Amino acid sequence: MYGKQKYIQMNFFETKKTFTGRYLKNLTLYVFAAIIGGVLTGYYAPEASIQLGIVSRYFFLVLEMLILPIIFMAIMYGICQLSGIRNASSIVWKTILYFLIISSVAIILGFIFGFAIRPGAETGIDTVKISKSLPKTFEINHNTLSGSLYLNRHGIFLLVSILAGIFMNLSGAREKFLNILDRGLKVFYTVIKYLYLILPVIIFCNIAYGVAVYGINTLLPLSKVVATAYLADIVFIFGVLGIVSYLFKIRLLKFLLDLKEEIILVITTSSSKTAFPLIFEKMESEGYNRKVLRFVIPLGYNFNLSGACIYISVTCCFLIQFYNISLTVTDYLWLFVIISITSKTASGVPGSGFLALIFTLNRFGKIPLTDIALLYSVDRFMNEARSVTNFISIAVSGAVISKINQNQKNKIDSV
Repeated sequence: MYGKQKYIQMNFFETKKTFTGRYLKNLTLYVFAAIIGGVLTGYYAPEASIQLGIVSRYFFLVLEMLILPIIFMAIMYGICQLSGIRNASSIVWKTILYFLIISSVAIILGFIFGFAIRPGAETGIDTVKISKSLPKTFEINHNTLSGSLYLNRHGIFLLVSILAGIFMNLSGAREKFLNILDRGLKVFYTVIKYLYLILPVIIFCNIAYGVAVYGINTLLPLSKVVATAYLADIVFIFGVLGIVSYLFKIRLLKFLLDLKEEIILVITTSSSKTAFPLIFEKMESEGYNRKVLRFVIPLGYNFNLSGACIYISVTCCFLIQFYNISLTVTDYLWLFVIISITSKTASGVPGSGFLALIFTLNRFGKIPLTDIALLYSVDRFMNEARSVTNFISIAVSGAVISKINQNQKNKIDSV
């Protein structure tokens, strides 16, 4: 009887059709067509392509307005669902510990590559020719109340959602709240899925704008820092996450292939949040625990941004070497702590990682922001790697915590 039930369950996970399976299978072709069209348009019609940048910008602003309430509701829903698991408290502290360890490893890895490759040494760049201006998007005073609230908006949403989830869980109307949240999440997911119908257009505008504004010429003088960030991300994904996956019996390559449509979306949109609603359906259809995923993944979008950690630590190393700044061990430890905090603000629309870098330098105070526009000129090229690393790290964390929960459940059942 058990064997039959197991077969039915496995067959269900193998044949269940998700939105990604039905829609993104064809969307991938449209995405590649949009990339080619964007590159050609950006190269041959740069002036018109620059105007297209506003399309993708407003799309991501709308997307963030939809994603933030989803994360808010998902965390509340996850906390209430998690309370139904016998070993819930163990899952919570192990999740937090996992996030702290992985983020710390990512920062250290960024420092290691930054020290080893030395991307900021002997660049031959003439600072006089560097444009000092940045887009108005980054003109945020972190010392003001409004600026501080904006930079920490995701953390505030997270804290409020956790408190609301705890309150809701203790309430007598818990089941009623859960039903409302479940319906609310379905409505938001449906809206976003229909919004994704125009993704090829957004990707076309995004690529065309990137090619027109930055092009390959801006990449060449700073190719070393870009290469350093990419190498660190690759080693992190296949090295660090590879070891973690091996320890928890997760086949990383198969895992990544299963998420290839979502990864393509993240790469082409330069935002890990575009795949947020899709990752639940995909991973749940692969057999990972729904209750655990609804808690871990939304939390990961705030606390497990490994790509941002690597990006900020590598770029800080670049600037330290570029200005030939001498720092003590204590300074580097303090910088490590600051990056651990400021990287949590890098969960947003494309460019939020660069904003987190500015926030880091302001807090640290020993690295000048005089030529920060230099790094912004190649931020577009590093954004893809940063976003993909964030997304893959978050997805793996959901799988790992789900495995931990399953192992604990098996031990309890066997006693």
